[in-house]
Amino acid sequence: MAEALKLAWQVKGTTFPNPAVGAIVVAGREIVGRGATSPYGGPHAEKIALAQAGERAKMAALYVTLEPCCHFGRTPPCTDAIISSGIKSVYISTMDPNPLVHGGGLHQLRKNGITVHSGLLSEEAKSINEDFFWSITRKRPWITLKLAMTLDGRIADEAGHSQWITSVGSRTFVHELRRRHAAIIVGAATLRKDDPKLTVRFGKRANPARIVFSSSPRLPATSYFIKNAHKTRSIVVIADGKEGLKKKNSKGLEIWYIGKSTEEKGLESFLQTAYSEGLTSLLVEGGSAIASLFMKHHRVNRVYLFYGNKLVGKGLDGFSFTKGLPLSQAIELQDRTVRLFSDDVLISGIPVWKNTEEQ
Repeated sequence: MAEALKLAWQVKGTTFPNPAVGAIVVAGREIVGRGATSPYGGPHAEKIALAQAGERAKMAALYVTLEPCCHFGRTPPCTDAIISSGIKSVYISTMDPNPLVHGGGLHQLRKNGITVHSGLLSEEAKSINEDFFWSITRKRPWITLKLAMTLDGRIADEAGHSQWITSVGSRTFVHELRRRHAAIIVGAATLRKDDPKLTVRFGKRANPARIVFSSSPRLPATSYFIKNAHKTRSIVVIADGKEGLKKKNSKGLEIWYIGKSTEEKGLESFLQTAYSEGLTSLLVEGGSAIASLFMKHHRVNRVYLFYGNKLVGKGLDGFSFTKGLPLSQAIELQDRTVRLFSDDVLISGIPVWKNTEEQ
C-alpha cells in the first residue's frame, strides 16, 4: 500500500477534478502491476495496474488507495474491471466520499465473491486527496493560502521589494504546492509589480491554470500572464458585469464576471464558477489584498506561512483586514505542522474561525 501511495503522490495535480489514486497488483510475493490515475478522461489507476498484470491478476491481490468507482463517468466502473480480472482480494486505504460511490464499490466487490479489506494507511491516503474529499462533498473548491513573510509579518519591504524573503528550499517547495493544485490565484497588483510566471518549474509537469483578480481586464500586455495566455489556461476575474458571465478573447484569455454585489457574494460567485469549470483545488499566492479577502471571508481550508529569517521593521503586511479582530476572536490554526527550510520556518495548519460554523 505504501508503494501505491507513492504512485498517487506522483500524479497529484494532473488528475483534476478526479482524485489521485495509486494501485498495485500482487501475485504471491511479486508486484505484477502498477497504476496511477491518468489525466481526466483517461483510465483509472486500477485499470492500468490490471492491464499490466494481465493473466497474472487471476487470484492475485489488488492494493488501491481509494475505494474503486462503481458508476459510469468518463470511463466504465473500475469494479467491473476488477471482477472480470479474477482478482481474489482487494485492500483499500479509504472510502470514496463521492455519493455516487461511497460504500457501493466495496459492496459490489463483496457481492461478487471478492474479499475486501479497508483502512490500510488510511490517514496517509486521506492527506493526498484532502482537497478532493472537501470538494466532492461541499460542491466548492478547496482553498490553500500561501504567503512568504519576514519574521515581522511583511511580504515586501518599505520600497515594495519581495525578492527574496525566503530561501531556495522554500521556493522549491512552493512549486511542489503549485503542482498539487488545479489553479493559482494572485491579485492584479502582484501581477503588475512582480510579473510572476505562476508555473511549475521543477520537474516536467503541466502547469495549473492561472487566475488574476482585477478591477479591469486591461492588464500589462507585456506581462508573462498575457503573453502566454494561449499556452496555459489563464483567467481574469472581475467584480463587475453580469454575475456568471464568461468571455474569451482572441489571445485565449478567459474573463469571468462576478457581478457588482458585495465582496462576499462576489467571492462566492467566483468559487461556484471555478467548481463548475473543474477547478476544484485553488492555491492563493497573494498579495496582501487577495490573501486577506479569502481569509476574512472564511474561504481558506489550509495555510502555508513561510517566514524568512529577516526583520524589516516596516513594509507591506501579509494580512490587512478591513477591521482587526480582538484576541478573543483571533483566527487560530489547528493540526499545525512546523518545518524548516534552511533559515526559513514553514507553519502549516487549518484555519479555525471562532463563533462561526464555516471552516
